[in-house]
Amino acid sequence: MKLFIKRNISPSDLNFTVFDELGKEKYFVKFQKAKTPVRFFITDKDDNVMVKIRRLPIVGTNTFVFKAGKKHLTFVELFTKNGMYCYFYGNNWHITGDVMSKNFSIIDVDNSVISSQKKDLDNCELVIFDSTNELYCVATSICVSMINTVDNLAAQAV
Repeated sequence: MKLFIKRNISPSDLNFTVFDELGKEKYFVKFQKAKTPVRFFITDKDDNVMVKIRRLPIVGTNTFVFKAGKKHLTFVELFTKNGMYCYFYGNNWHITGDVMSKNFSIIDVDNSVISSQKKDLDNCELVIFDSTNELYCVATSICVSMINTVDNLAAQAV
């Protein structure tokens, strides 16, 4: 299954829109303002909450807790001087590739690919190979897409 994630830059509470291969809107990501911890909701086109995402205020990391139904999964982005590392707690997944450029894959413990993401000009293309984990793959992609990076590197005179 192939999905496309596009960031919404309008002043509304809608942060991301997820489209399918045919260009139909499948999920929306909404931000709940003025709350601590910060919360995001992935909703379907009927505005039903599919996944709740909480960002925990832990210094030096971006820590997110995904809740879909009764299952929880924690995703941690750790920034170091050698780069960024990502960890999952609650399953046996790991990430390979370059998360900062938003080109990465989620790999299971048996080395099977669960999903892969690549950054295009306007959006991120997310290919999900294991449809049972679709919502967690979308949530992970959304959290990685919130990392502020520079797409075009340029030298600056000092």
